[in-house]
Amino acid sequence: MGPGGGREASMDRVAKITLALSGFMLTLLIVAPFTFESDSSGYFASYVIYSLFLTSVGVIIGVSLMWISHPSSKDSNTRRDSRKSHRMLSADQEAVVGILSASNGSMWQAELVRDTGFTNSKASRLLSRMEVEGQIRRIRDGMGKRVELVEDGN
Repeated sequence: MGPGGGREASMDRVAKITLALSGFMLTLLIVAPFTFESDSSGYFASYVIYSLFLTSVGVIIGVSLMWISHPSSKDSNTRRDSRKSHRMLSADQEAVVGILSASNGSMWQAELVRDTGFTNSKASRLLSRMEVEGQIRRIRDGMGKRVELVEDGN
């Protein structure tokens, strides 16, 4: 469980309790509605109060349902691990990973470009995307860059 996981679990519990209480209140309002007075001003005031109360209960139910079903309420570590294990690599990305793996996980970017046969611009765009996705890391070293394969444990 990541940091704040306990807080999210308690908020899920609060949302579920709020949802249950709101459902109970909504059931009571439908089964036993307010009795309206016979004069028109009392009728209108009771109708407005009743409508506002029903609306507020509906909003509470909606917010509770959204909180419970929102993806951020799930454990972030589980999502990150599942994303890594199900990640699909393009053919170009597989070529880069294969060449890096064959050279102990690290090599100069210029060597990588030469070995893959990509143009400089294509290699740069591909490596930038792979770096953003966390597959590789590029380290500036003098005038060149070293490209390193990122381990799954990091």
